Amino acid sequence: MEVSVKFNDKEFDANIEKREKGFKVNFEGKEFSADYEPLSGKDGNLIVNGKSYHVIFTGNSVYVNGVHFDIETLDPLKKELLKSTALGKDEGAVVTSMPGNVKRVLVKEGDEVEAGQPVVVLEAMKMENELEAPKGGTVKKVNVRENSPVEANTVLIEIE
Repeated sequence: MEVSVKFNDKEFDANIEKREKGFKVNFEGKEFSADYEPLSGKDGNLIVNGKSYHVIFTGNSVYVNGVHFDIETLDPLKKELLKSTALGKDEGAVVTSMPGNVKRVLVKEGDEVEAGQPVVVLEAMKMENELEAPKGGTVKKVNVRENSPVEANTVLIEIE
């Protein structure tokens, strides 16, 4: 399974394969064998290549041998869709990187938006994803309607 993980705002891609005993993890071009032994509550032991690390999970954080990391796993589809807003970042365009169906338009022309504010809900591969404004400003143009299909690389919203 392909996953993207953010550790303290740095993004990493990994491939995790379930095995009879534990997992095989390919991370940053290196391969590891890993296993997890739950202890109590939200803590346990993570064993990587035979070395044990005490881990505690709390919400979107994990403590590994007492060192704190903020963690966020990114669904590959959502990651691809989030990249779409970056395509038009300089111009202030919200662009979809894959075909889908516009479920909801959350802004109208003339609205003021902040960077990162959801502006469109796009359904792709049976998942709803919020696409965000790449920058703050005024919505110059809304190029789509709710419940309408869109092709990849379609400019959905223009922000100036």
